[in-house]
Amino acid sequence: MKRAKSSHLPYATLSDKGIVRDHNEDTLGVMAFDQVSELVPESLLCVLCDGVGGHLGGETASRLAVEQIIAEIEATDGSSPMVQLSNAIQSANELVWKNAQVSAELRGMATTATCAWIFGKRLFIANVGDSRIYLIRKGRIHQISVDHTWLQEALEAGYITKADFKGHPNAHVIKRYVGSEAAPDVDSRLMFGERPERNLQGMTLEAGDQLFMCSDGVSDLVQENEIVTLLINPNLDTALEALKLLVYQRGASDNLSMIAVNIPSGKSPAAVKTKILRLAFFAIILLIAAFAGIYLGWMALFSPR
Repeated sequence: MKRAKSSHLPYATLSDKGIVRDHNEDTLGVMAFDQVSELVPESLLCVLCDGVGGHLGGETASRLAVEQIIAEIEATDGSSPMVQLSNAIQSANELVWKNAQVSAELRGMATTATCAWIFGKRLFIANVGDSRIYLIRKGRIHQISVDHTWLQEALEAGYITKADFKGHPNAHVIKRYVGSEAAPDVDSRLMFGERPERNLQGMTLEAGDQLFMCSDGVSDLVQENEIVTLLINPNLDTALEALKLLVYQRGASDNLSMIAVNIPSGKSPAAVKTKILRLAFFAIILLIAAFAGIYLGWMALFSPR
């Protein structure tokens, strides 16, 4: 993949240490790529990692993971996004684990890893941990990623209900993370719509859709309806600042990180460019055919019999 000078989609990012913490263990990465072929249009890769392991450990784990995931994706051709995302996260896991073994200060460091890769308007996601991806469509918000927490596993097993989540002592127990000795199971489910059991990887995003990614420092303190309300603002930077202020009002006890992407109406620049090139190609063919016809007609009229 070749890095693009600009993104085909408008986006904004924000990462902040919050009020209580004295350092930020989150890392964000957004990278735009040029079109590779008609089958692999220009794309936007968004990566959010929430590190754990102390001042140096958490920062290092999340930074290494983001850098490695982007580097791994950049080295691909974009032909198999789900396989390539999973491989990139597994590669980041190995890198974080190896670095944790060479320094006592880094021992035990780990991070979540949440990725969204948008090809044109087709969406692919992958995640490990409890950082989230939401899709906002027609005023309704949907969590399309799956948390890898004790609470989520207990919910799926039928031991607890959603009503038991608030204040639960295991609320922040993560069951999968990047930095483990054994490679984590990368979640490749995209849950959306009335039948959430269906995996909708590669779904087409619609004009007006918004993609929102955040660490638990945001999702723990802000309600889903509040996210929708504040992201109505067309200026994404302003919208994320408003969300940050809301988190601050509620204590901001953890680092907070967010990525927001808008899906505008109309065709992407790549599609327009492709259409122009096709029209130019057919125009050249018609011109050649016209000149050939004129030449053959002239030869027929003036050639000696």
